[in-house]
Order: sequence, then C-alpha cells, then structure tokens
Amino acid sequence: MSFPYRLALPAATCAALTLFNPLALAQPALEAVVVTATRSDTPVERALADVSVIDAEQIRDAGAATLPELLRSAGGIEMYQNGGPGTVSGLYVRGARNSQTLILVDGIRLENPMSGGGLLEFLPLSAIDRIEVLRAPASSLYGSAAVGGVVQIFTRKPAGDGILPFASVGFGSRGTRQLQAGMSGRSGDTGFALSLSQDRTDGFDATLPGSPDRQVDRDGNRVGALTASLEHRLNADWRVGANLLVSDGRVEYDDAFSTPDTAKMDYRSAALSAFVSGRLMSQWESTLRVGNSSIDYEFAAFTFAPRTDSRTVSWENVVDAAGARWQFGVESLHQKIAGEGLTVGSYIYTRDSRDTDSVFGGWEREFGAHLLRLTLRHDRIEAVGSETSGSIGWGWRLTPNWLLRAGWGSAFRAPTFDDLYNPWSPNPTLRPERSRGIETAAEWRRGGDLFKATAFSNRIRDAIELDNFFVAQNLEVARVRGVTFEGRRRLGEFTLRGSVTFQDPQAERADPVTGITTVSDLARRARRHATLGASWQRGPWRLGADAIAQGERADTNGARMTGYAFVDLWGSYRIDRHWQLFGRLGNVADREYETAAGYRAAPRALFVGVRYDGR
Repeated sequence: MSFPYRLALPAATCAALTLFNPLALAQPALEAVVVTATRSDTPVERALADVSVIDAEQIRDAGAATLPELLRSAGGIEMYQNGGPGTVSGLYVRGARNSQTLILVDGIRLENPMSGGGLLEFLPLSAIDRIEVLRAPASSLYGSAAVGGVVQIFTRKPAGDGILPFASVGFGSRGTRQLQAGMSGRSGDTGFALSLSQDRTDGFDATLPGSPDRQVDRDGNRVGALTASLEHRLNADWRVGANLLVSDGRVEYDDAFSTPDTAKMDYRSAALSAFVSGRLMSQWESTLRVGNSSIDYEFAAFTFAPRTDSRTVSWENVVDAAGARWQFGVESLHQKIAGEGLTVGSYIYTRDSRDTDSVFGGWEREFGAHLLRLTLRHDRIEAVGSETSGSIGWGWRLTPNWLLRAGWGSAFRAPTFDDLYNPWSPNPTLRPERSRGIETAAEWRRGGDLFKATAFSNRIRDAIELDNFFVAQNLEVARVRGVTFEGRRRLGEFTLRGSVTFQDPQAERADPVTGITTVSDLARRARRHATLGASWQRGPWRLGADAIAQGERADTNGARMTGYAFVDLWGSYRIDRHWQLFGRLGNVADREYETAAGYRAAPRALFVGVRYDGR
C-alpha cells in the first residue's frame, strides 16, 4: 500500500505555518517545570534542551493504546511493534535505536542488562501519570545508553487533602477491557497515592501471509499493575518518600520457533525507589536516592527465564553560589542477571554481574540575556573500562518570547551482557558505542503557545551489530541529520498541534574481511515522519483527532515497508465534577500498515468507558 506523504507531510507543515502568527506548541500546565533535562527541577524555558511532556490528560485520551504508540505522538520519535500490546516493541529517538535511549521510572534506570533497553511493552499506560521526553545525547547526566535521549516515566503522586478515590472502567474491540481503581491524598505532613489496574485484550492476527513467523491466531495480552507513592515532610527543609511500580502479565506472540499453543511469555517489570531530599544550607539542596529495577520474563516454548536487577544509589547536589548554579554528585549501579539459561543449565553466561561507579557535575550561569550550561560525567564500568562524556548548552533570550539555543553533547553505550558474555558467541573485545551530537533551535513561547524549530546531527561510532556468524561486532558508523518543526496554538475553543521531522538516517558499515565500506539507510527509520492533531472543548465536551504519518523505510532484513498514515478520534463528556464518559476510535479508516516487516499494526478499534475522580 502506498503512502501519500508528499501530501500529508507538507499539509502538516502548511497547517503549522498558517498558525505562525507566530505558530505555537502549547505546553501542558505541568510542563512549566521539567526534571529530565537537568536532573533537577528546571523551568522549561531554561532547560536548553529539546524536551516535551505528555501529561495525565493526554495519557487518558490515548485510551487503550500502548506506551510506544503514545510516545511516537510526542514528535521526533518512531516506533516498531511485532504485533499488539505486550509484544516486542522499540523506539527510535532522532534515529537512535531502542537500546540507545535510556528509560527512567521516577528517577531510577529501567534497563534489561542482557540486551539493553527498557522493554516498554511491559508497562501499561494505566500505571503512568506523566512522561518527559528528552531528545539529545545525555550521557553527561545519566551515563550509558542515553545516546538518542531519555524517556522518564512518573507514577501518580500524592494530591489533595483527605482521601480522594478514583476509578475507571473501559471496554473495546476484540475483548479489550481495562479496570483501574485507587486513592490519593494527604494527612498533615504525609501524602500518599495508590493505584491498581488490570488490562486485557484478545488481540488480533498479527502476522501477514508470507511472514516466516506466520501463525494464524489472535495474540492476546493481560497485564496487572500496582503503583504506590508515599511522601512525608520532616520539617520546612527536609522530606522523605518512596515510589513503587510493578507490572505483571502474560503475552501471546508469533514466531518461527513456537506453535500457537506454546508462543506465550510471562513477564514482570518493577521499579522501587526511596529518597531523602532537603537543604544542607540555605543555598545547598541535596538528594540521596536508592532504587532497584527488575525485568523478568519466561517463555513457554523453550527453557529461558531471565531474572535481572539494576540497583542504584545516587547522591545529587545543587548549590547556588558565586552568581552561578553548581551541580555535583556520585552514582553507583550494580547490575545482575540470573535464571534458567543464564546462570543455570548446560550453557551459562561467563559473567553474571557488573558494577558502574560514576561522578558527575555541572555549572550554569546567566550573562545578561545569555544562559550557559556545562556538564561532565565520568563512568567506570567493570570489565569494560572508563568513559567520559560532556555537554555544552547556550541560550540567548532575544525577547521575553524568543529564545535561540545551541548545544553539543557526547554520549556512549556500553556493550551488554549478551554482547560480551553469552555462552554461544561472545565478543569480550567490543568497544562501547560513542556518539557526538549537536543541535540548534529557535523557540517562541507565549503563555501556552510555542513554536520550535530544531536542527540536529548525531554521529555514532563503533555501533554494535551482529555479523553473519551472529557475533556482536563494532561494525557501523551511524549518522542522523535532520530538522524537526513542532507547533501548537489555542484558537478559541480549538487547539491545533503538529510535528514534522525531515531526517537523513544513514549507516556506514565496513566489512571485517574485505574492508569495503557500504552506505545504507538505517533500518526502520524513515526520512520523513509527522504527527498532526486537533482538539475542541466546549462546556462538558472534549473532542479530538490525531494523525500519524511515516514514510517508506527498510526493515532489518532488507524488506521494504511502504509509508502509511492513519487517524485516531477521541472524545469525552463530563457528566459532573467527578464523573466522565470517554471513548476512542483508533485507526478510523482501518489502514493496514507495518512498523516491523511481516507484522500488521493494530486494525480499527473502538474503546469506551467511564471515569470517576474524587478530586
């Protein structure tokens, strides 16, 4: 099926430019302050970074969509999915692949040490309250894996006084159902939030005829989630707290090595963190955070049951002194793998744990209308070596509404346990992937309106890929250059928004035998992709439409995937202060398209429900 992006993408751009009076991308109220861009609370206009927020209302409007599907609506992001909810998924942030984007949950790294990446398919939207997306090399703040950027997920936090219950129930096509209930509130100096959810779907027949993974069946998914948050203010300067997210589920999938009866996987993902934060002195704010994240899964078709843990201890400090803001801290990460097929069985990994010790710092100062920020970090990774990364950011406030900014950053990704220690074809000589990225941007803000144009370039050396013998090698140099335009503006009862990215994602691969270098497009990344949305609100009614478009691209096996465009519709009706009806019709025209070769994306689906919020 061909995709008329020659019409869709210019249409998105023209719609944006007609709003440029000036055009704007309205930021949600919660976006006034962001955390991910600097590791501390920072007004978004001082972030000096390409950062956006997906707030609770946008997450609710997404209905029964998956987390990767929601993230691509943020702009500058592409995704792939081998079927429906719960199946293998991934992100491409500015062309960087899934394992080159760091996933955080409430400040704690969520990562599979074996293959890299945070396995976002394990996290249901019902467990998430807010998301921040940073698009830029960020290893100088977060260390390994932050090559393309960082996605930070926040669970629900305490809100309101007393005990405030909330609940929702929804039903949709193909046996989809979603239940959620919880409460939040405060009593004196203590706040809490608790939420339980259950998501289920019977799924759809995902593989296309001719796919080597073809199985004629529906692939269902069920996942339950628990989130909890507790905070207590000790005095005017100090507070302590803890956050928990646990998801547990089973997904059915298609592949060439299983049957429909055995192609099932049980999974669990968890993130637990605790912190104490306060002021050591009037100008010195300090935070001590400890946390543990785990990603576990087990297959029915064969003996392989990884159990992974990533334990983090960090001490972060921000000091205002000598006319500048100083940032410094230390961090320790201990990663461990275990389970059948890893540390138990006939074939085991040659190493089952790894420690990373890090020190980082930053400096920020204003010079009249100019803002300058420097960050630096050093990571010592056991059995891999040491890596130093840094960044420079500059912003010039031309007027109260206009900001010009530029930045440079270096980043890296350490080889994974699969790369270095697997029992069949390890390569202990692998070097970390290293990148250098630059960007320039012009931003215009006024109230909730914003227009942003960002030009970027990122070069990744020593990219790790499997060779013809399935051994990980430093084979590639990846280059992604492009420009993204984003906009949103409120026009009376209407809000219009859009994002369009033009990029050149290329890989240079040197054959290890002949030395011949070939140039090709990076797999699953298009030269053009866009989002376009509109919403209308009057009285108790809210109605909206979202369109997603992506151009032609090649898959990892060389198969060409045609471009596509589809539209989702959503709406809600507020019955009174607490009760709300909602609905979503996904892929309205029932377009058939692929984000991974051989796998059809979700067909048209209807989801409706009712929501209660005691606030």
